[in-house]
Amino acid sequence: MYKKIYDLCSIKNVGGAHKNGLNIPPRVSWILNILKQNNIEYILDEFEVKRFQNNKFYNVVLPGTNGKFVTAHHDIVNPLSDNANDNSASVINAIMTKINSPETTVILLDGEEPPMAGVGSQRASEMMNSGEYGKVDWVLNFELTGKGGRHFFIGNYDNELNTHIKNLFGCPVVQTPFNDATVFNRNGIVSTVINPLPPISDRYESKFQKEIISYDGTPLDFSILYNCHSLEDSVSTISPKDMQDFVEMVVVKILS
Repeated sequence: MYKKIYDLCSIKNVGGAHKNGLNIPPRVSWILNILKQNNIEYILDEFEVKRFQNNKFYNVVLPGTNGKFVTAHHDIVNPLSDNANDNSASVINAIMTKINSPETTVILLDGEEPPMAGVGSQRASEMMNSGEYGKVDWVLNFELTGKGGRHFFIGNYDNELNTHIKNLFGCPVVQTPFNDATVFNRNGIVSTVINPLPPISDRYESKFQKEIISYDGTPLDFSILYNCHSLEDSVSTISPKDMQDFVEMVVVKILS
């Protein structure tokens, strides 16, 4: 399944989720097909947002029972890019999390990228708070999870999920830009964002990083984050093996 990243990256939407019109976009169709092929139960939550008229959005919900949620946004900005790390790898990793942990609820969110600013996570938050998804303990949000494997950082959120992950791994905590965890926390739902990174290489140190952040003594290379929304975000920059290590060595442990 991890190598399906190459197939997903070949599927192109017309652009941001606000440009998809009233039909299910190609990337969502691909996701639904791969779920059907693997006999994974899903609910397609189709919704509209007032400020984006004549357009529909789609959250894909893989229901679970244990109160733990994993999310990853499936929408893109640049239709010319592979959008490999942002955020196709996280879509594959979230589906593999469901396969490895069937009791976990996974939601593949629409509308994280600008100018939507998290309409999918807002929709999911409202449904969580109304009780439509049952018990919600916390939400672990995947962003840019295509490279780095077991080396990762989490966002700077002061909650029990962050404490749980830090106690398990002793990972670094980083002040992150907007992501869907921002929306969940704003709505009173415990959440954090998790982002693996590869080891640093000297050629990026001065260009992208003034401060070196390490995981267990390994300096992390933040340069891959600067590929977002560009043609540099290609499948050549990510690793199915790292994706597998991230899910099976990190995420499964967090969920267990």
